[in-house]
Amino acid sequence: MHVTDRSPFLRSPRTIYWATQVLAWSTLVVLLGLILYQRHEFTNDRAKVMGLFLLTGIGISHLFRRIIVRNSWLEEDIGFVLPRLSLVAVLLSVLAFLVMAVLHDVLFPSYTSMLRTTPLDLLLSTINWTVLLFVWSLGYFAYVYFVRSRREEIRNLRLETANRENQLNTLRAQMNPHFMFNALNGIRGLVDEDPDQAKKAITQLSAILRNAMASVKRNLVPLGEEIDIVKAYLELERMRYEERLRVRIDVPEGLERELVPPMVLQTLVENAVRHGIAPLLEGGDLWISATRTPEGVRLVVRNTGHYTPGKVNGTGIGLRNTRKRLEMLYGGKAQLRIFNLDDLVESRLDLPARPQPIA
Repeated sequence: MHVTDRSPFLRSPRTIYWATQVLAWSTLVVLLGLILYQRHEFTNDRAKVMGLFLLTGIGISHLFRRIIVRNSWLEEDIGFVLPRLSLVAVLLSVLAFLVMAVLHDVLFPSYTSMLRTTPLDLLLSTINWTVLLFVWSLGYFAYVYFVRSRREEIRNLRLETANRENQLNTLRAQMNPHFMFNALNGIRGLVDEDPDQAKKAITQLSAILRNAMASVKRNLVPLGEEIDIVKAYLELERMRYEERLRVRIDVPEGLERELVPPMVLQTLVENAVRHGIAPLLEGGDLWISATRTPEGVRLVVRNTGHYTPGKVNGTGIGLRNTRKRLEMLYGGKAQLRIFNLDDLVESRLDLPARPQPIA
């Protein structure tokens, strides 16, 4: 068997957990054995008892873990969890002593009975087990938090990579020869005819490019900012299509502060213009709206045209990256659908509410 065949097993959380369990308790037993050896108190009988202690420790701590997971204490604040960890550690310490004592007396009947112990010995044993289990629980919590933080870091890195890929692809699409040629050619024609309009067009073009580069490092932006960049994009496209492109934007007051992924609305609008309206000689209508829903926010882009599922004009990179970013950001709770509605094509994006406010 190749190493790659064993890798998933070796990296699985269950394997790592049990390996850590065995290693931690075995290390403790070895340290105790070294102390006894230094004192010249290490014997075969004590080695057997220490082996029993090892198995009991692994079993009781695993039971502790099941209690933690079943009660969802990993999701609670540390102030809520600590008193409960302490109480359970005490109760499990008594159980650990009883289990070890019963097994000891059954497996080693010739040894001194552990069940016939003094109250002081029982108290000391309970205290020792309590300390061990409480320290074990803290170590388990620290390990889980570390793993979660690493997973979150990896998720954020993947999301950032997807964001940058989408932004660069969007920027690349906006800077493709056709778009740049038509935009600059239109601006050149305006320089003599309408200098003020030419200046405005240059400002809009620079705003589009600046926004595409500035939003690379952000996962979410205010909807109002996204609407502004869409307006700048459509103003440039109007120079090309003139009266063939008829736009209506309906965003109720108060939704501008809602957070949305950057360039996601821009991608839907550009898709509608390029694949819906541009091929039509008579042009078409474009309607952009935003509404609040019980789950969050709905963004809708409707355009004249017809949508054929499975048929993609162009590379389709923008929509693929948009779906991937939505999955990484919202974990399947966001939904993007494109369908025909009467004589229009509707791109409907439902985003769940995000708790982070914009200051």
